[in-house]
Amino acid sequence: MIIDGVLLAAGSGTRMRSPVPKVLSPILGTPLLSYPYRALAGLGSLLSSIHVIVPPGGLPVESVHAGREAPPLQPVIQESPDGTWGACEALFSSRIFLEGPATHFLVLNGDGPLVETALLEALVALGREDPEALILTTSLLDNPFGYGRILRNSAGRVTGIREEKNTSTEERAIREVNAGLYLIPRGILHEARGKITADPRKGERYLTDLVARVVAQGGSVRTHEAHPDSMRGVNTQEELSRVTALLRERINRGHMERGVTFQDPTRTDVGPDVEIGAGTILLPQSFLEGRTRVGSGCRIGMGVHLLDTGVGDGVTVRDYVVATEAVIGPGAVVGPFAHLRPGTIVGREAHLGNFVETKKAVLGERAKANHLSYLGDVTVGDRTNIGAGTITCNYDGYEKFNTAIGSDVFVGSDTQLVAPVSVGDGAVIAAGSTVVKDVPPGALYLSRPVPESRPEGGSRYHSRREQKKNSRKKESI
Repeated sequence: MIIDGVLLAAGSGTRMRSPVPKVLSPILGTPLLSYPYRALAGLGSLLSSIHVIVPPGGLPVESVHAGREAPPLQPVIQESPDGTWGACEALFSSRIFLEGPATHFLVLNGDGPLVETALLEALVALGREDPEALILTTSLLDNPFGYGRILRNSAGRVTGIREEKNTSTEERAIREVNAGLYLIPRGILHEARGKITADPRKGERYLTDLVARVVAQGGSVRTHEAHPDSMRGVNTQEELSRVTALLRERINRGHMERGVTFQDPTRTDVGPDVEIGAGTILLPQSFLEGRTRVGSGCRIGMGVHLLDTGVGDGVTVRDYVVATEAVIGPGAVVGPFAHLRPGTIVGREAHLGNFVETKKAVLGERAKANHLSYLGDVTVGDRTNIGAGTITCNYDGYEKFNTAIGSDVFVGSDTQLVAPVSVGDGAVIAAGSTVVKDVPPGALYLSRPVPESRPEGGSRYHSRREQKKNSRKKESI
């Protein structure tokens, strides 16, 4: 058995009322389409390739599979919006179908983010038992309103799927509904090509009509019952928020089972690709997304936002830190209100304090920048202390330049380092200095204007101040 995955993603999504294509709507920082894609990718070697049916204008689906070892998404354009069977026939018309090796096609809705690999493995197992059968997924709902009903004969065999609008009163009472996942042998798809007609009311051709056709041809139809959540799709913003809540609960529960503490899991968002070590504590309103990796024994504060960031063991990330494509070494302390931009590397047990912004900054072991500084395009050596208000002036209006600060350096408060410039090991930069040339190791750099104090200056100032006060009083009278 050689299986190709097929994701149906050519729908217009008009009920979302958003310029963002429905299947690219974000769920926990990840496009909706990536969730069924992940479920397919979980099949590993069982899967030959994955196709996605897209509208005539195409979809930017590259981000869905970027950096994954699974087969990439191969877009197939559905030129005419003529239903789910029309989407399948778009695949039939492609060279992928005509020349590919697949014996079976596993078809999923691209807007169904709650499907899990275990369910797909169950369908594949049924397909191995009966390779010529059409396998479809069903669910039992207490309120099946709006779903296609599964029709069975007296022997319990499936005879078709009836859309709600076409059901009789008796059929409407059926609780077993179509969940929209299929494993279809290549021969069945090939035989039905061009033979399923459009619904006269909507002008669309439906994949569900394939079931009755297989039965009429004497073929086998087998079903697998799935949890109702597996069939939840997204057609509106409200449905998007509901599946987001279910995915948040599922993901956070998995981390808690592995020893992670969530002070409030309903208010903590963790993306599906994030890894968190045991013993780590997450405070509410934190958001970890992308390829973020958090070590064990960490504390992630309230309002923290980490994207594609690596965090070592024993790190404290205080409240309202934002970090993107950064690395925070073991035992480091960051924040509160720090901003780590791409390329930042914080060394072991280093400190970045409140309102410190970094960009392409590398801080050595136990280096400190605790207050109100901007460190851009800079390397800072081990145990160096960066005083409050320090700025690396890395941009001259045309180009970016680097600053190199050695180990055991003391940089005084309100210092500006005008790149390109270097400071040697053990040097001291006096507070208020503007560093415009290289500082040798062990040197003291002092750059200040000559202080001047005039004894009579203060009295003249206060005298003029009193005169202005008296003039304002006269004006008000």
